[in-house]
Order: sequence, then structure tokens, then C-alpha cells
Amino acid sequence: MNYKFLVKENENHTRLNVFLRQSGVSAAQIKKLKFQPDGILVNGEKKNVDYFVQTGDRVEINTTDESMDSTVIVQTGHLDIVYLDDCCMVVNKPYDMPCHPSFNHPTDTIANYFMGYWQERGQSKICRVINRLDRNTSGLVMIALDAHSAEQLKGTVEKTYTAIARGRFENNHGIIDRPIARQQESIITRCVREDGQRAVTEYWVKKADEKFTLCDIRLHTGRTHQIRVHFSHIGHPLEGDDLYGGSMENINRHALHCSRLTFVSPATKQTVTVTSELPQDMELLATKIQIKETIL
Repeated sequence: MNYKFLVKENENHTRLNVFLRQSGVSAAQIKKLKFQPDGILVNGEKKNVDYFVQTGDRVEINTTDESMDSTVIVQTGHLDIVYLDDCCMVVNKPYDMPCHPSFNHPTDTIANYFMGYWQERGQSKICRVINRLDRNTSGLVMIALDAHSAEQLKGTVEKTYTAIARGRFENNHGIIDRPIARQQESIITRCVREDGQRAVTEYWVKKADEKFTLCDIRLHTGRTHQIRVHFSHIGHPLEGDDLYGGSMENINRHALHCSRLTFVSPATKQTVTVTSELPQDMELLATKIQIKETIL
């Protein structure tokens, strides 16, 4: 992928490596690119990173296909792609599918199928997931197609989740600002604890009855199990989330779905919004529990 940058007047006489860092290119990427014949060009000519750019210079970097991670088994299979451009891909992940392989689950992950998809097209890509979802969380997953795009997208993607929680919330809109830490003697479970890291979850109630609530959620921080921990802490665990006090009577996984991503594509510089409807199990649950009252 080719990326171009124009040197502005206030950037005149800046060292090339500094200019690239200010333009969002990582130090690791610069180190790699400077050893490639056409990795870093200024006005079409290769320049040392010690070069001082001038106003009006046209700087470009050229990323190349990367060697696939040899530890990931390449698989061909269904990958539900809902958005694709030269810099990023968004896929709709079903529940019960991890994003990355692990010792106990080396295949049938997003990464396995991602690498297979590109191998079939004669290309080599590394699966750089921008918003990793838990295995049993369904919905939209963004993958950067190169290191520079990953750097540009990191921390900039606005994520909206939809969840079904137990009980009726006191308020139709709220912000949960409580620190989260690892549960003592557990490598998996988290809890709200004063010595934890700050975690902020905002929610909007969409529909509710006396037993269940359907809501949209936006994360202002990204802690492990953040929504699940926060909702359990305020007495409204997610349906199906037996790890944090939810009932599995109505659904066999936690009822959480990443339903919307909004981002600026590094390829087009345009704002993109991608959405995903509730999967069948959550839709059936919403119907079964007869959520009727719409919150205005």
C-alpha cells in the first residue's frame, strides 16, 4: 500500500523521520521501510531519514506484503466480510469463534480464516485485530491490513455494543465509572476494585420490561470484560453470562453484540460507519422475553 504526505509550511526543515512520526508512521515501521529500495521516497527519490524536508515536498511510504505468521494455521472457509478497502477489513464474527488462535483453540478463528482469504488471492497479510472481541461476543471486528493502517486506526474506532441485561435499569441513560482489576487468584475473572484501572461505560436503554433490558453501550476505556463486569456490578448482569452472575436459562452465551463501528479509513480519509443486526440467538431472546416498551 502506498501512502502520501505533503509537507506543510509549519513542517519545513523537519527531519524526515520526525516528519513521518508526526504523520502517524510508527518508529518500527520507519526502521523497516528505510531498508527497502522504495520504502521511503521524497519527490520520487529515496532519501535518508536524516534528510530535512522542505515545504511542498511530497513524501511517500510503500508498504509491502508481509510474511505470514508461521505459528497460525492457514484455513480457507467462510469469512463474513462486511467492509473492505485497501487498508482495513471489517468482518462479522459469530459467537463461539475466537479472534486469535490459542493453545486450546489453534484453528477456526478469525486469524486462521483471514490468512486463508489472502493466501487464496496470492497475498500475504498479518491479522492485526483493532477491536478484539471475547470468544462468545458476536459482531463487528476490524482488521488492519498493514502496520501503518493499524497505527492510524488504533484508539480511533468508535464502537457501539448491544446487550440484553437482567432487570430494569433505574435510568434510561447512565455512565458507569468504576475501576476494574483482576480477580484475586484468577487469570480470567475481573471485578470492580478501587486499586484497579479506571473503566468508563456509557449506556442507553432502548427497550425494557420489568425483567429484561435491551441497551446500546459505548466504551470510553477498553478493559477486559468491561461491560460484563460493570453491568454485573450495578446488579444487571448480561443474560447468559454465568461467569458474572447472569442466567443461562434463555441463551447459552452472554448476550453481547458489537453492532456498530465508526472510523476514518486510512485509505479514503472518509468517515465510515458499519452496522450489524442482532444475531439470531439474541433476536430470538428479545422476542421471547417480550420487550415491548420503547424508551423515548
